[in-house]
Amino acid sequence: MAKRISGLLVFLCISYWVNAQAILPSSSIKRLQVVLTAEKYMGIRYRKKIDKMIFDCSGFVKYVLSQVDINVTRSSVTIVHDGKKVTPRTQARPGDIIVFKGRNHRNKRPGHVGLVHHVAGDTIHFIHSSTTRGVVMGHTYETYYAKRFLQVRDVIGD
Repeated sequence: MAKRISGLLVFLCISYWVNAQAILPSSSIKRLQVVLTAEKYMGIRYRKKIDKMIFDCSGFVKYVLSQVDINVTRSSVTIVHDGKKVTPRTQARPGDIIVFKGRNHRNKRPGHVGLVHHVAGDTIHFIHSSTTRGVVMGHTYETYYAKRFLQVRDVIGD
């Protein structure tokens, strides 16, 4: 019985994916791939090495995007120049890069990055590699991130 349910689930997922490819623009598919890839690594500890890439915040972002053939720079300081700035921030879409100031919220220099998972109202939910919790989901109304938000970067396009 479990094999039949599992087989049916695989069939439904494949059917959905094939139909989605026929209907959705390629950028939407790429955005979905970024989110699904990022979700796979939730729970991985900070600075874990995966395929020669260290999962600090920018390493995680670079690795996930590289899995869907998007190349970005390796540092949170330089990644802020990749792609196009998204304004207003509520126009962020899944797969975009979200950029924050570092530990000192008074310094405007980029110090942390993550990947937009989804936007609910004016709250951006994102997946990132946290120094204390590893790869986790966060959102822009957490006090720590609310004070440090800098911008969102679109590296996928339309």
